[in-house]
Amino acid sequence: MGRILAIDYGRARIGLALSDSQKRIALPYKVVDVPKNAKDLALFLLATIQTIQDVDQILVGHPLLMNATKGEMTLEVEAFAERLSRLIPIPIVLWDERFTSSIAEQSLKEMGLSRKQRKGKTDPAAAALLLQSYLDSLVFTKTT
Repeated sequence: MGRILAIDYGRARIGLALSDSQKRIALPYKVVDVPKNAKDLALFLLATIQTIQDVDQILVGHPLLMNATKGEMTLEVEAFAERLSRLIPIPIVLWDERFTSSIAEQSLKEMGLSRKQRKGKTDPAAAALLLQSYLDSLVFTKTT
């Protein structure tokens, strides 16, 4: 059984998280700084994805607005996921990511990390929260 890679998309940084092979636990993986000249972000990220073994699904954070409608960033993420799906033969799922970044940031603050210490940790933590909510939904749908 493969793992799920979660992507917390951002214009400056992208947070990545991975599930365990049983798809029960989400763990922050890494942050990828997006270079200013990355014309095609999907191609740029593809190189990182290809270094991870046993990924059989990709979860992309879907940044819906608070009223569940689509904004500019939502459309950008959808275009990114579409482009990525044409480059890599792994199923891609969009998953509601509302509040993941703010919850991750707050959790890191509560751990006593300074702003400098939090830099580079918030995005992977947000991706892990996103992934854990998805994994929890899989368990819930199996039990109902």
